Amino acid sequence: MMLFNPSHIVPKRFQTWYRVLRVLLFVSFLGTGSAFAYQTLFPSQTFTFSFTNPDTAKNTLEEPLAKDGTTPLRKGRVPANETLVTYAGTFGSFSSAHVDMVLKKDSLLPANGDVRISLRKSYRSFLSPSGDPILAVSKEHGVTVSGVPYLFSAEKLYPFLSDKAALSRFKTEKMVAANGELLTIFPPQETAIGFREGSFLSDTQGVYAVGGDGKAHPIGSTQVFEALGFHWNDVIPVNEEELGFHKRGKIMMFDAAQPNGTVFHDTATGIYSMIRNGKRLAIENRDYLDSLLAVTTAIDVSSDSLSVSATCTPDRTMLSFLNPTYSCDIPLDTLKSFPGGSFEISLETNGELHMASLETIFQTNPDRSNLGIFSRQIRDRFSAAYGKQ
Repeated sequence: MMLFNPSHIVPKRFQTWYRVLRVLLFVSFLGTGSAFAYQTLFPSQTFTFSFTNPDTAKNTLEEPLAKDGTTPLRKGRVPANETLVTYAGTFGSFSSAHVDMVLKKDSLLPANGDVRISLRKSYRSFLSPSGDPILAVSKEHGVTVSGVPYLFSAEKLYPFLSDKAALSRFKTEKMVAANGELLTIFPPQETAIGFREGSFLSDTQGVYAVGGDGKAHPIGSTQVFEALGFHWNDVIPVNEEELGFHKRGKIMMFDAAQPNGTVFHDTATGIYSMIRNGKRLAIENRDYLDSLLAVTTAIDVSSDSLSVSATCTPDRTMLSFLNPTYSCDIPLDTLKSFPGGSFEISLETNGELHMASLETIFQTNPDRSNLGIFSRQIRDRFSAAYGKQ
């Protein structure tokens, strides 16, 4: 009986305290459980950047740049009539964003309406600036000599690392068979050719994306892989030698940009584009497009996401005298339907600012619609795990 009613072993002088503490423990457990359930059903994500300490690992917003995409604004000094741009990589569906802009003591205070904050939503690389369209087919060719694959490029012959590396660039039927005389005319180079930029390699440890730097970047999780728009049918199982050919790069998380070689398909216009060196290039040569689609799957996007934004004008919050703080809330209803989980955050100012920090909190409203979304996600995951067993 003592096991179920410990009050019998508590001295009488402590029993009042025992009952109070037991109630407090129950309330604490109930409150913690409720908070956990709320965060699970209606999650939020917080992203920050400290201009006072721009090198801290706690910064979760991408390093801010000016609108030209090259001028750094990491120290928080934003000139008049300039736009600060940064990015947040999210996962999930959010209803609104709360933005806090904290100024340093020496900053000029903006007048009402002088600062405007805008959000756009898509995949990170699709938000990149556009470059010159691709009008011509690639001059590179795949050839085989006695079954050994080579890349013929700029009048030089390079051996492929393996058959799989060759097939990451060319389908089997596009590999031209040649005789041994080709090796005499064009002696093979010593440098081997690895996997195509934008390829996905896998081993027993995980999946890796080959970036424009030639490195194999580990992808953080299956959720990250899918959130970035990648397709499982594009993953190439490789051996230790093939993976080791590419040096290990930085891990890719939800805020990562899609690598060079990624192909996007605009469902609004039907246009295909490819990422190359931070630019989004429209593919206007059908033969080149067909060769790309033969070795990779395009990620569906919408060009409407580039022209539609959600905006707000921040107001100064009360009791922010030492470090003036300006805040506003942005409904995200107009952006919800766009594919991708990356948000571009733009801060446009008419007057010069000296910022201390910028914070954006993406929030999910506690309503029936979002509860339904969560329920469907649980159902879909259950079906994916057990539906085919």
